[in-house]
Parts: sequence; structure tokens; C-alpha cells
Amino acid sequence: MKISTFILFFLISIELLAQTSINEARQQQIGSTVTITGVVTNGSELGTIRYIQDNTAGIGIYDNSLPSVSRGDSITVTGDLDDFNNLLEVTAVTNFTSYASGVALPTPQEINISDIGEDYEAELVLIRNVEFVNAGGQFAGNENYSFTDGINTGQLRINANSPLVGQAIPTDRFDLVAICSQYYSTYQLLPRDADDLISESSINITSPIEVSATNNSITLFWSTDVGGFPFVRYGSSNDIASLTNVKEGDSTTSDETNNHLVEITGLQPSELVYAQLFMTNETDTVYSSIGAYITQSNSSGDIKVYFNSEIDESYAETSIAANIDDAMADTLAAYINRANESIDFCIYNIDNSTISDALNAAYDRGVTIRFITCESTAHASVSDLNSNIPILERPELAEGGIMHNKFAIFDAHSSNADAVWVWSGSTNLTPNQLTFDSNNMIFIQDQSLAKVYEVEFEEMWGSNTSEPNAQNAKFGADKINNTPHQIQVGNKLIDCYFSPSDNTNQQLINSINTADFDLDIETMLITRSDLGNAIISAFDRGVEVSVLLDEENEYTPSFIKNTLPQEKFIIDDAAAGMLHHKVAIIDANNPESDPQVITGSHNWSNSANDRNDENTLIIHDADIANQYYQQFAYRFVENDGTLVLAAQIIQSASVKVFPNPTEGRLMINADRAIAKISIYNSTGAKIDELLPNENTVEFSLPYNLTGLFLLKVELSNGDYNTYKILKK
Repeated sequence: MKISTFILFFLISIELLAQTSINEARQQQIGSTVTITGVVTNGSELGTIRYIQDNTAGIGIYDNSLPSVSRGDSITVTGDLDDFNNLLEVTAVTNFTSYASGVALPTPQEINISDIGEDYEAELVLIRNVEFVNAGGQFAGNENYSFTDGINTGQLRINANSPLVGQAIPTDRFDLVAICSQYYSTYQLLPRDADDLISESSINITSPIEVSATNNSITLFWSTDVGGFPFVRYGSSNDIASLTNVKEGDSTTSDETNNHLVEITGLQPSELVYAQLFMTNETDTVYSSIGAYITQSNSSGDIKVYFNSEIDESYAETSIAANIDDAMADTLAAYINRANESIDFCIYNIDNSTISDALNAAYDRGVTIRFITCESTAHASVSDLNSNIPILERPELAEGGIMHNKFAIFDAHSSNADAVWVWSGSTNLTPNQLTFDSNNMIFIQDQSLAKVYEVEFEEMWGSNTSEPNAQNAKFGADKINNTPHQIQVGNKLIDCYFSPSDNTNQQLINSINTADFDLDIETMLITRSDLGNAIISAFDRGVEVSVLLDEENEYTPSFIKNTLPQEKFIIDDAAAGMLHHKVAIIDANNPESDPQVITGSHNWSNSANDRNDENTLIIHDADIANQYYQQFAYRFVENDGTLVLAAQIIQSASVKVFPNPTEGRLMINADRAIAKISIYNSTGAKIDELLPNENTVEFSLPYNLTGLFLLKVELSNGDYNTYKILKK
């Protein structure tokens, strides 16, 4: 025993003698092989990379051979030095030894924001008394957040795997512990979890703020870590000085639950309110960021959806989707022709005389027109507009990006709430986009939504007058999160987001994560891995996932294609023209499971999320989801994709029909006699009828047919239900 212990000690000693300190390793040339020992300061919350420190310095280790290495492990690693976007790393690990786990981490070095730099790269640091710029909302993955000490500003990076994703962004001051890292010329701090954001307050807001609105009230809901007294201060402008109204709220508080609500009453329909929540207890007060909210309008909430490509109406539940072929420009022009007071028009690219002529005619009859486009695109028809129509072009910014919006607002302040419309969708107003490429347009009659879009328009316009203020105009990263995000439109909820200020990518992920049965994606491209992870996560939990892309490029996450079945990951090549949609359809065939449609101008890319000006709508409505599904189904099947409705047992209060999908045999149970069973194919033609007069019936569907069937079950008391059945 003594001999073996001596040999082990001797071998470790030899290994240690062959090592260099991390600081010495950092001085070696790129490509050199080094052996280092230290304590690991992070786990999988930062992805593949592990950071390691000894008493001299820190360094990153990037190698897939270390997935089980955790924070607090003491390890020795041999590998090659590499420079990855200016971050020094050890890669190509050839030898790895783990000595112990649960080792105490190095004490973070206390620094100021101005000290962040090469001297602390890959080391744990502590910065005291900072706060987030534009705090509030939720953390998103693969995003940077600015924080400040009141003088200097730093960058904090949230990884896609971080447990902070989805958590509330602190609105008060805190001490920050993080690993100092680098990406090209930017030094960024990497917090590992919520414990790295050390609050100075004795009470903290722990949830995003939820909202519910009526025509004359707004109710806000939130949670805190301890109990307290809830209040809101509110006003009509996005600054503290204007929040002159104060209202006390109510709480439900216990040892485990601290929920609060406050209702702002006495408002007008479509009234925009800026509000800040605050909580007090015996020793402290915590404030939320200022949020924007809006009451419900008196508009009808009518929604019109149009496609310029084929649809499959056999999937129609209530409304048959509208394929208007090459009439997209005429349809938009018709809305322009109906405008009486104002048009705010925001378009990336326009080359269509029908639209420019309609805008000129509207101007001639006295309609106030404001027009935003992008400097970096041709937009040929802008030169055809009346020279008196004011036009603002987004300039080319140092960080890149484009003004990629496609939206228009008609008569936003009309006294007739049903005269107000918002137009959006994926369609650029060019010859190919309007008639050749597959696109969608959506028109929504709602004054509240129009006023939300107007806030975004005027932020880019630089003023609330008829003339733009180019010096005050904000595009790209200069914009702030200043619009309401949940709007009650008729009996529908619509979520509304603008890029890059609103963490739109995280909102897409949040919606995808709600899918229970079906997730159908039809988008020009997917280049973000976190969106890919959300898609595959849905597939792994049993959701029926179908993906249709215009093309697969080098930035498409390969794991999507490698994980989904071949007939469920489809590249569009059956039809001429580009597939230009930016659409996701969630649980379209399950009305009880919050069907949703995502649409707008936002491609599923880094540029759309981080640099471009974009708009996105998430519409919670079964009929609208079904209309988009009719178009998706046609194109997906046209490209040899296989559509399968998610398996489920369909049941009402008194009837159960199963299994579904079925190989052919069906069982129906009811609490009373079944008088009639009618079987229809997907086109609505009756193909069989049974008259069982029994509570339980077992029968076979026609053996030579497969696909979707409709089953109408009528009971002896006259009650009936209709079911969708899929025969494999």
C-alpha cells in the first residue's frame, strides 16, 4: 500500500514538473502544446467551453472531450494554444486528468468596468454597484446586455444554455460576478447563473410583468421573492417625470408565493400608458423598468390574410385561406385608396407603380403620408412618389443591418375605430416578391395595434410630426423597448415585437416552447442554433414537427436536419420562386391548445434579431392559424413532405373516439346510444354511414383509402360532434 501510494505521488510529481503555470502558458506562441493545471470555474451553462484558473491567470479550454467537467473540478489538461476571435484557448486536448471535485473556486478579483480587458481575460471578476441599461423584461439566449456604474458601460453575455434565459432582468443595482471573456474587439462578462447577480435589495421582482386589458383598464401582474406592498405610477410619456399618477395594488403573499396585481382604471379605448411598478417593505423599495401598455380598442379586430401561392382547402376548419395569386399589389392599393386621414408606410424595397400611384392619389386627396425605407436597397418606386411626400431612408450604420420592415398604418387616429388598419407580412413590394415568390400579407383592423406600430414608426421617423427629424431618428441598436407587447384585438390576443430592441428571437423560442401537438415552420432560412434547439426540443417531447426552408446554407444548424426524419425537414424546390415567408404555426389543429401564428418581416437570423429593423406578430387564434396551415400544407406536401396530425384521443363530455391516428380500426364509446356515424373524406364527400343504435361501436375505415377523414357522430338525443381522424 505504501509502495503504490509512493508510485502515484511520484507520477503526479513528474506530471506537475512537466507543466507550466497558466500565465506562462499564455505567453507561448499560438500552436504551442501546453500542459496546465487549475480549477474549472464554469460548467455546461456556458456551452462547450470551460474556463480554468490557477493562482497566476485564467484561460479557456474548448474541446468536446470535456462534457462532464464541472465547476469546482481540479484538472490537468494538455492541448494546443489557439486564438479564437481574440480569445486565447487550449484546444485539441490530448491528455486530461481530473483530481478532485467541489474544490473552492478562486476569489473573484474586484475591478471596475474601466478595468475590463486583457489583464483579466478568462478570470473570475467582481464589479460592484451596477445596473442594466434598459432593464426589465426577460433574459434571452445568445444576447448581449449593457450594464453601467453610472459613468462607464460594459457588456454582459447570456449564453443559449444559461439558466438565466427566461428569467427577469434585474431593474435595481447589483454586484456582478462573472468570467471575463473576449469576442473580437469586445470584452464581455459571462455570468453563470442567478447567483452571479447579487442584489443589494431586500426585495426583488422575480417574474416578467404580465398584462390584461379591457377598453378602459389595464391590469398588471408580477411576483417578488418576498412579500411587500405593491404600487404603480403611470402617465402618458416614457419618462419618470410624466408618471404622476399612483395606484396601490393587491397581494397574495405566503412563504412560497408572493404574487401582486394592480389595476389602472378610468382609461379610454386605445389609450397608451407608460407605467412603472414598485414594491416596498419595511426596509427597502424596488422599482421595475418603465413599460408600455395599451387598452383594448373599439375596433372590430377583423383580420384578413392573403397568400400569392396555392392553398389546400381540404384542411379548412372555418375559413378557406385566400390565394389571390398576382393581386397582392392591387389588394394593398385598395386599402391605400380607402385611407381618409393618414398613412405611415414602412417598406424595405418597393418597385411597383400600382402602390406608388395609390400613395400619390391618397396624397392628392389630402391624406397625410409619411414614408420610411432603406438607403442600402434600390426601392425604385420611391422616385415615383410625389416630391412633397416626406421620405426618410435608414442610413448605413457602422454595425451594419437594414431597415427590413414591411408594414403600413392606415388612419391610426380616426374617430371611426373600424377605419383603422395595420398591414404587415413578409412581402416586399417588388415584381418577384408580389407575384413569383411565395409570400403572405396580413391586414388587422385594430386601433390599439395601429398606435403601437405608430410608436415604432415615430422612433425611426425621429418626430411625431409630418416631417422627419433625421438627427433624432433611431434605427438598429439605437432603438429602445418602448412599445406594448400584448394587445387584445377583438377576442384575440396578439403579441407584437420589434427588432432589435425587443428580444424577438427569445419571443419566437417562447412560442415554440408552448407547442403541445404540432409545430409547422415555413421560413426562408434558419441560422440561429438556439432556434434550432427549440425546434428539436419540441420534437423530442413528442410534438409533430415539420420544417420547410427556402434553402439550406452553411449557417443552417446541421443538427435540425440530422435529427428530424427526412420527410419532415424539407428544402423547397418543387415550385418556382423563393419561399420568402417567416412563419411558424403552433398547434393549428388543436383549438384547445392555444393555436398561434408567427409572421412578419423577421428572418430567423442574427442580423434580424440584433441589427435590422423588423416587426413580428404572434397571433393567438385557431382560425388564423388554420388559414396559414392550409398554405403550409399545400407547399409542404408539394415538396414531398409528410404531414401527420399529432396523435390524440379526441373526446367530448360524452363521446370518446380512438385510436387517432389509426391503422383502420376505430372504437367509439358514448354515454348513450349512438344513432348515426357518418364518414367523409377530406374533400367533404360522404363515403359511408352506419346506424348502430348502441353505446359502443367498433368498425373499420375503408381499407383502400389513407389520409384525413371526417367523422360525424350523432347520439340518440340529437347531440353530435365532428372529429378529424387520420388513417395511416
